[in-house]
Amino acid sequence: MLIGHLTDELGALFDQALLVEPPAGVNDAWAATLAKYQVAPVSAPERAAMQARLQLSRGALPVEVAACARAIAKRFAEAVGDARLVEAATEVWAQTEATYLKHATWRPKSMFAFAVQSAKTAKSKGWQRPPGGYVLRCTQCGGPRLEEELGCKFCGKENLIR
Repeated sequence: MLIGHLTDELGALFDQALLVEPPAGVNDAWAATLAKYQVAPVSAPERAAMQARLQLSRGALPVEVAACARAIAKRFAEAVGDARLVEAATEVWAQTEATYLKHATWRPKSMFAFAVQSAKTAKSKGWQRPPGGYVLRCTQCGGPRLEEELGCKFCGKENLIR
């Protein structure tokens, strides 16, 4: 049961960390999370240097997320009575950090290219010839003209030219 709570709390931490705006910043929710786990925030100059190096588009600094994850693991290790849990959490973060960075640095490929393609598609949306060609219809009943004839096979009306 404690392992389930540990997993839930770590998942909530990662979700909260990815919601931090501005990227590599400290908003109110993230400041509360850091205070909850008694993690000191990174200084402003270091924060700017890490942001320049990592190019985050969203989320908290990985160093702060890792410190919070270790604090959660330490608390659960004390509750279970097994100090190996902290080492396991460090290993899990080492495996998870690359995925976190992939989510935190993801940017859309090109909104401009999408807009250009949409505009081209919108321009070419004129009348499209139906796959079977154009079908003349009877002016009286609306039935299709199946052959080159002047009489409607459905209602019998002559002069089908519309």
